[in-house]
Amino acid sequence: MAKKNKFARGYVTLECTVCAQRNYRTSKRLSGGLPKLDLSKYCNTCRKHQKHKERKK
Repeated sequence: MAKKNKFARGYVTLECTVCAQRNYRTSKRLSGGLPKLDLSKYCNTCRKHQKHKERKK
């Protein structure tokens, strides 16, 4: 039987700040009071690198 991990992980989506298109889905540790993700990723709609912020499903 597998041991339970004390840090639960959940899925969050990354949304483009310019066009509000939700392009990426990633996992993140839910417990621990971590700040929201803010990454520079490629947006297919804008066709260039834009800031993507974390949004819940």
